[in-house]
Amino acid sequence: MASKTKTYVNKRVLYACVFLMLALPVLVGILAWHITKNDCDAKLKNYQSSSAANTGDEMTTQSSEVTTRTPSPDEPWLNLRLSRDLLPIHYDLTLYPNFYGNNGVFEGNETVELEVKVATRFVLIHINFLNISHTSLRFKDNSQSISFKTPWFYEENQYWVIECDQTIVGGSVLLLDLSFTGSLTRAIVGFYKSTYVNSITKEESHLATSKFQPVDARRAFPCFDEPNFKANYTIHLVHRQGYVALSNMPEVTTEPWEHDSSLHITHFERSVEMSAYLVCFAVCDFTYLSDTTKYGTPIRTYATPDRVNQTAFALKVAKDSMELFEEYFNVKYPLPKQDMIAIPDFVSGAMEHWGLISYRETNMLYDENEASPANKQRVAVVVAHEIAHMWFGNMVTMDWWDDLWLNEGFASFVEYIGANHSEPSWDMLEQFVTEDVQPIMVTDAGIASHPIIVQVDNPNQINEVFDSITYSKGASIIRMLEDMMGREKFFEGIGVNGGLFNVKSVMDTWTLQMGLPYINITLESQGGQTVISATQKRFLADSTTEYDANDSPFSYQWYIYLNYLTSSSLTGSVWLNQTQTEEKDERKPNFTFEGWLLWQRQNFVASEPVIQFRNKACIGNGYMHHLCFQFNMVAMVMANVDKAGLIDDAFNLARGGYINYEVPLKLTLYLDQENAHLPWESTYTALNYISKMLGTGKSFGQWRDYILTKCKPVLERLGWEDSSDHLQNLMRANLISLTCGMADKDCLENATSRFRNWLDNDLSVSPNIRSLVYRYGMQSDGSAEDWDNLWNKYLTGTVPQEQIKLLYGMAHTRTVWLLVRFLEYTKNESLVRSQDFFTVVTYIARNPVGNSLAWDWVRTNYDYLVQRFTTYSRSFGRLVPNIISDFNTQFQLKEVEELFQKYPDAGAGRNARNMALDSIRRNIKWKQNSEDQIINWLCNTVNIC
Repeated sequence: MASKTKTYVNKRVLYACVFLMLALPVLVGILAWHITKNDCDAKLKNYQSSSAANTGDEMTTQSSEVTTRTPSPDEPWLNLRLSRDLLPIHYDLTLYPNFYGNNGVFEGNETVELEVKVATRFVLIHINFLNISHTSLRFKDNSQSISFKTPWFYEENQYWVIECDQTIVGGSVLLLDLSFTGSLTRAIVGFYKSTYVNSITKEESHLATSKFQPVDARRAFPCFDEPNFKANYTIHLVHRQGYVALSNMPEVTTEPWEHDSSLHITHFERSVEMSAYLVCFAVCDFTYLSDTTKYGTPIRTYATPDRVNQTAFALKVAKDSMELFEEYFNVKYPLPKQDMIAIPDFVSGAMEHWGLISYRETNMLYDENEASPANKQRVAVVVAHEIAHMWFGNMVTMDWWDDLWLNEGFASFVEYIGANHSEPSWDMLEQFVTEDVQPIMVTDAGIASHPIIVQVDNPNQINEVFDSITYSKGASIIRMLEDMMGREKFFEGIGVNGGLFNVKSVMDTWTLQMGLPYINITLESQGGQTVISATQKRFLADSTTEYDANDSPFSYQWYIYLNYLTSSSLTGSVWLNQTQTEEKDERKPNFTFEGWLLWQRQNFVASEPVIQFRNKACIGNGYMHHLCFQFNMVAMVMANVDKAGLIDDAFNLARGGYINYEVPLKLTLYLDQENAHLPWESTYTALNYISKMLGTGKSFGQWRDYILTKCKPVLERLGWEDSSDHLQNLMRANLISLTCGMADKDCLENATSRFRNWLDNDLSVSPNIRSLVYRYGMQSDGSAEDWDNLWNKYLTGTVPQEQIKLLYGMAHTRTVWLLVRFLEYTKNESLVRSQDFFTVVTYIARNPVGNSLAWDWVRTNYDYLVQRFTTYSRSFGRLVPNIISDFNTQFQLKEVEELFQKYPDAGAGRNARNMALDSIRRNIKWKQNSEDQIINWLCNTVNIC
């Protein structure tokens, strides 16, 4: 689609824009930026008010009264979106966060330079939880004041409204001066206070930092808080001596503050043009490590002084990724520096502030002696993801939040390329399949899913679109596009591959409708030629679900790119046109094959993989007789990613009712001989779902016995001790989880022995299996005294990932009163950080003993939770869905429906609620239809009755 707004371009980003405009024309409103080299305006603004900030619970006007008049329909503040009749050019912003000791307020002032594009009487600017103490408006050219009525706050759309006494003609340039105060302690979004205890000095320290995406810049300063309003920023931060001030741009100078000589003020360079949500500032006592890319960009990684050495790995990945992406995108990194900072309290995993990326500590810090290989991989992909945003998202930005997927989907795709470049032995490009593609196919197959591109009309909906559809499905279809075009052409920005397809037509079918297709492929020999026939229909997690095809603009039909590989190494591809339900492709006689033919290799999101033996298909076409009987013969020679894809799709097809469970279960017969991580990763996911569904029923014993025949021999070969092989270490953790999860005596004794030796004899446990040892040690042998021991270790811990492992272990005690006490601890932020609240409750809910406790506790405390987190929080919106995801009875469904009826305001959790209800209904149906299939197969095929 065409851009809705003016596009700003300079030559340095032209080639990047060519790629976006050609290869991804579904983008709506891409905005490019241009780098300016204006001198910094360091002139300080005098505060017009000395009033202290309140708690931020209310807004005040100049007269300290909230205006309540009802606007008429033609008034501009009724619109969710700001008019582009008025554009911000530059913000000169000074902030003084008083976070020291018990203080928690900030005050600030700003001058916003505004360009009047179309004559207007109104100036609207976003604010939220700010007290405006002074407002003035003047012309830039002569400083002549502009008179206006008393400004007022329109709460629904969060506007500070200034109505001028005269019409301002187009072409005018205005200066808007505002002074304001606010709270640093309302939440960990906007501008806020964080606290930590230095593990070396044992002293408590505080800091002030910010997190604005998507619509919380307006909590820190009045601004045009929409992504397509880009402007330059000149930031000034006031702070005590001994603290470091950071922002997007490099520091110019630090000097005593003219208004209070006991304080200092740090001035920063004028920024490049950027959206308000990318602005960032921090005042802290952190220290840093540093390096420089081969292209000359300095990188610094900041953390608390006692943890700064844990930033070394993130620094390496950042350097590797920045160098790689400069070459991939053929665009130099545009800022003078790149800082990264690990924040003790951070609501998201990380945030791509330009030049100052913020992270939750678990996603940036890494201690090789305490953190697991999975922790290390998480740091690598998150850092690579955020570095990718410096180009895609920051340099080129979506017009509005309905195109968020282009920001997050692209970064979620490229993160694997960056991590793979930094750690090539991890096979990250193949792990994409098990980490992103396979999970999102399950989500997207639900009837309550949603298209990638959705209309968003309020802040709750904006916050809601930060979900797995945006990230993982967005990444998956971009990966699919890269495969269609080839990596070299993809990154060169070629939009049409040999004239075979139009990118927009193809991609629209994947972005503007939800779901994914189910492909039926057959091969027939006709007159000496092999004829390939492919048909498509919508794939649903429950094949019997009824739906209206008219709900989709494409009637749930897709343009589908199908590639194939034969056992004789012949490769190729065919297309299934969106306008047809069937496509036939006639091949020459030499296309015949005698072994196997694998369709949709490497598990691209376009369809379900199919493996065929001459004219018979293993999965994907609904055949019900002797399917996959030859899979054991080919499994050992297929690529691991293809084996993983076949296993995952077979189980999901059976789960949806397309095929009998005998098909995927036959695939598992070979697993005791499988020694690769990816097939076991898919198996782990598939078996876990069945285990949860059977866990409280009479059939679990038979299921348990069979699973142990497959996973226990592999674990015995692999052993419990880690090696230098990253993928084997990941596989080891999965196998221990499966084996101990099936209550295997040997596994539980091994875990318990290590748990006791750790607690009683101070013998270290390998970080890779530490969370499992804590879990099953507490579950099997943990006393109240052991729980308290873990709690004390958590409180004094210095490695964030280790602290999370301890929370995980404590959440799996079988002692009910300990779990109840743990839930109550979460109400005290000095015990459990607000960022970890949802982690703890979800961990307890995953404990079979704790699930009903967590469910009852959340229902009892729902009013408290709404008051604490608000329905705007997407984490709160997903809390109940996470707790109830494995419910599978009508009684449980009724309880959930009653809670949602009692609290109809779902806020940012609306989609999550709908998906959860759909999931419970499918679980109930699964129990009715699939349990007997599994038990009959176990009895008839492997004699486990």
